Amino acid sequence: MPTVDQATFNIISHGLHGIAQEMGEKLVRSAYSTIIREARDCSTSLLDRQGRIIAQAQFCPIHMNSFGKVFEAFAKRYDLSTIRPNEALITNDPYSGAQHLNDIILFTPVFYRGRLVAFAAALGHHIDIGGGAAGPNAGASDVYSEGLRIPLCRFDVERDLGGGLLEQFIRINVRTPDQVMGDIHAQFASARTGEVRLIEMLDRFGEETVLGAAAELQDYSERRAREAIKAIPDGVYEGEDFVDDNGFTQEPLRVAVKVTVSGDMMEIDLSGSSPQTKGIINSPLASTISAAYGALALLLGGGHIPVNDGLYRPIRNIEVPYGSFLNPSQPVAVRARNSACHRVYNAIMLAMSQVVPGQVLASGHDTTNAIGMGHMGPDGYRVYMEVVGGGWGASADADGADVVDGYVGNCSNVPVESLEADYPFMRVEEYALRRGSAGSGTKRGGLGARRTYRILEDGVSFNCYSDRFRIAPWGLLGGEPGAMSRFSVERDGKVVALASKGNTPLRRGDLLIIETAGGGGYGPPQDRARETVARDLHEGLITAEQAARAYQLEAGSQRASELTQAES
Repeated sequence: MPTVDQATFNIISHGLHGIAQEMGEKLVRSAYSTIIREARDCSTSLLDRQGRIIAQAQFCPIHMNSFGKVFEAFAKRYDLSTIRPNEALITNDPYSGAQHLNDIILFTPVFYRGRLVAFAAALGHHIDIGGGAAGPNAGASDVYSEGLRIPLCRFDVERDLGGGLLEQFIRINVRTPDQVMGDIHAQFASARTGEVRLIEMLDRFGEETVLGAAAELQDYSERRAREAIKAIPDGVYEGEDFVDDNGFTQEPLRVAVKVTVSGDMMEIDLSGSSPQTKGIINSPLASTISAAYGALALLLGGGHIPVNDGLYRPIRNIEVPYGSFLNPSQPVAVRARNSACHRVYNAIMLAMSQVVPGQVLASGHDTTNAIGMGHMGPDGYRVYMEVVGGGWGASADADGADVVDGYVGNCSNVPVESLEADYPFMRVEEYALRRGSAGSGTKRGGLGARRTYRILEDGVSFNCYSDRFRIAPWGLLGGEPGAMSRFSVERDGKVVALASKGNTPLRRGDLLIIETAGGGGYGPPQDRARETVARDLHEGLITAEQAARAYQLEAGSQRASELTQAES
């Protein structure tokens, strides 16, 4: 391939990322369900003809490894050199490189002048995939209980969609067939956008130049990653964190990590993590590796290194023992795999805090607070699914962010108005910052959320999975832990505590209360600027008790009044 000059490389490399991002925006704007349309629980990517990622949109870090691992599985199953323009690939099988059943992955080939040059890929989290509950089936003990499992399927689009067998097979197995198929067609629209834009670029610059720049972009990310690793002192660094439980017993599940830095290479070893377990919190291998990649992308580049195949090359090996809950054998359930994946991220952060404390974050709520409800009405099934945010951990330079999804997930907030329009069986009565939930520190953690839902119909099911109910988000270097999450139902004047992973029938008049964890603090609380503490107290972000205990600032004292007035 010809050498690409720097100006042309910059234009093409930014253009490739622009294509991936436009694909994602097309998917969001075309989607039917709120989980994609509003929460943006999706990802898009361009891959070269060998299945190596060229560019990936900035959506969900947990999807960083999805496209490459699934493509490897397709390449082993089929001779993809023979794929035709009217064909596509689809699966959601977590034991074939996918993540969990709700994440359906689609690949379409891109041909230029009759020759296969690339693949466009789109992943969407689907609102329902069948199974034992309208939302997460917390009682599932195997993957079969979680819903429809689509094998590695190579299909003819015109023949098999619409009135074809594939679409009809999906429709008959899900509660909301129009939404599910609408979102799959939105994935096709996204992939089609990628194809059109890439062909436009090929027409403008030529095939050899574009593909040469794509290869150089991968090499550029590799160089940037190697430079970042080389700046870390050689050594072996260890950390651990725990998932609260598996939903059936109270025993925590350990994630143990050993990070080895050697020159410009790095290895990750997750040996010592708990064995696979009953319940939905096991993590398939692709998800675990994605979580590690996501943590390293944040650690090494702060999100500024382009995401492609080159970013992963300096990671010599990620060892995940087969049979652990981070790499389970078939057919255990995996729906809530993000609980384990967030602990992989946390354990890596904790390990690296020993050597690069200025580049890490304390623990946050760091879980998928998956809130689902289902209701069968006269117009059919309605399935609500959302990820409610919490507080991020603080860093050396900044307070933790308030009420955002965990880093590994990165879903967006869903407007209350959209929820109430789509789901008339409930009404959101409160959506607020959870006062006092942030861990104290020189930099405080982010605040969690408090959201309450009034149930307006009988026969509503609440289906959820979450974490940080029993093991609080930890602080760093003297920072205090954040508050733990808690879910409850207020019924007939009584408040009933709910488990972090469960399926609960609700009835008309119930008030469902969701309170998510706050982030851990960073550094000793006594070193926080007094003016900042006074402002937090004045704005209601911390409680008077927290101000007095952690920061030695008494509410109503002359000093607090002076600081508040000065801040105002």
